[in-house]
Order: sequence, then structure tokens, then C-alpha cells
Amino acid sequence: MKILHTTDLHFNEEWFSYIKYVEPQYDVICITGDLLDGLNPKGLDLQIEITAKFLKSLTKSTFACSGNHDIRLIWDEFWLDEIEGIYSDNSIEEIDKIKFGCAPYHKANYEIFKECDILLSHLPPARTPTAIGPKGDDYGSRKLYYVIGKGIISPKFVLSGHIHNPMQKEYKLKDTVIYNPGCDKDSIKPRIITIKI
Repeated sequence: MKILHTTDLHFNEEWFSYIKYVEPQYDVICITGDLLDGLNPKGLDLQIEITAKFLKSLTKSTFACSGNHDIRLIWDEFWLDEIEGIYSDNSIEEIDKIKFGCAPYHKANYEIFKECDILLSHLPPARTPTAIGPKGDDYGSRKLYYVIGKGIISPKFVLSGHIHNPMQKEYKLKDTVIYNPGCDKDSIKPRIITIKI
């Protein structure tokens, strides 16, 4: 299985097109939050409409969890759940004997993902280089760090985002490999990590 992991697309329509272009090379598409951008002049309603159209156009199994830009800026934090054909917040789905789970940005109950091999979470676990930005600030989830550190959940992989320039894009916490591709808003292509299982 070949998985495309990207994050923090911030309503970059060129990046949507690029993902659609490379999609045939992958079996599963995973997007770890911040599909929308609160500073974009197009407004949130139009962003949701265009983003939903993009997600519906993907033909491979697609997982997309919410990020802070996807829920804090609009009253309807469940807009992702209404898009047919994708797996979003609180989804658990098995594909080719690999179990995927999507943690929501807000009030995630990580324990329900105990059986998952791959967990999508906008926030990486705190206290890991995937959660620490260039100035040393830690923007990760303490709760996610705790549940992995204590062995309450032990996914093989955590796919994350939020920190655009993490100290490291890959880190191992106990038996869990954490990925955060980050985001470079000046790039013509989104940052992508390819995971082969």
C-alpha cells in the first residue's frame, strides 16, 4: 500500500490540482487538517464548496481530519463529515487489513482509535520534534503524547500537521512513527510524505 500524506493546504487550489494529478500513483490519500484558510478573501462558504468538490473528485480512499482553520473559523465544524466519499473526523476504516482513524481537532477522544494502525491528527504529539517550531515553541497535543507514551494507543504511524516548519518531519515515540510534512506556502507544490506499507 502506498499512502500520500499532506497537510495544511490552506485552500491552495494549485495544491488541490497537484494532489489530483499525482493521485493515481497512490492507494490512499491522507490530509491532516487545515484545508481552509481564514485569511483567504474568497470567504469560507466558497472555500468549503470548492474544497468539497476537490475531495469528492478524488477516486482513491481519502481520509481528511479537521484542523484549527477548519473548525474555529465557522459555526459548522462538521462540514467535512457532510462530504460523501471521504472518511473524516472520528472515522475508523480498514483498507487492505490496515486500520485508519481520523481524530478531530477539537476534543479528540484518542482512546477510540486504540485498534488503528494509522492515526490522522492535525496536532502531532507534544514534546516531539514534529510538534516544535523553529523558535522552540511546542504546538503539539499533550493528550496525544500521553496516550502514546503510556501505551493506551500504539498506532504504527501518526500522520500530523499544524506546525509548518517542524524541527523534524519524522520522529519515533515508543513504537509509533510520527510524520509531519509541514507546509511551505511559497511552494508551487504541497509538501508530501509517501508512506509504503
